[in-house]
Amino acid sequence: MGFEADVAAKYDDWYRRPEGRYADALERELFLRLVQPRKGQSLLEVGCGTGHNLEFFRGLGLEVAGIDPSEHMLEIAGKKLQAGATLCLGQAEELNFEDGSFDIVTLITALEFCSDPAEALKEAARVAREKVYLGVLNKASLLAMVRRVKGRFRESVYNQAKFYTIWGIERMVKRELGNVPLAWGSVLLFPLGWHRYCHRADRLLCFRRNPFGAFLGLCIDVAGCSGEVARVPSLYAPQASSG
Repeated sequence: MGFEADVAAKYDDWYRRPEGRYADALERELFLRLVQPRKGQSLLEVGCGTGHNLEFFRGLGLEVAGIDPSEHMLEIAGKKLQAGATLCLGQAEELNFEDGSFDIVTLITALEFCSDPAEALKEAARVAREKVYLGVLNKASLLAMVRRVKGRFRESVYNQAKFYTIWGIERMVKRELGNVPLAWGSVLLFPLGWHRYCHRADRLLCFRRNPFGAFLGLCIDVAGCSGEVARVPSLYAPQASSG
């Protein structure tokens, strides 16, 4: 089994561990607080992986679709979601959807693995009608430092990731999309192995504009965009026939 197939097969194992369940619960709560999705809205997850988040989004009553560059990941997602989601093979930088196709577009731990993060962000904003949600790994967190150190001694998917700070993400958003309204927060201030002992203190510090949480959530209101950057047609967008 190749590295990619092996990662796909083991991806959901993380969420079955106590620390994985803990992190997942806080990350989902952060999404709900920032995005405030409404039942019946349409959502595209860019970098949907094995469909773990899509299951959650579908459970909220959203109409879901996902796109991912890995056939191995999508195969698992297809078995998991059955006919409950539209799944596509493709790249974040080349979304084959019309402008404003979805109410919400998410990139959750996906921007870190994009070859061109700025283009992926612009594409997400192009196909979103209302909001783009970014869930990113925070370079300025203790957990990120631990992962980078571990990656020096063993093969890890995080060795391929580009970590961000909230300041770097805000600069990218402003540069690529203009002065769009943006709300953000973070979770997971303490190492995951400490969650049994620090979960109360962790929750007190979570969901705030704290720049040191291991997971940053940013909700971009593309519907409130004052500029034109987010709505520039992409070269990859399907073009209407002139015939």
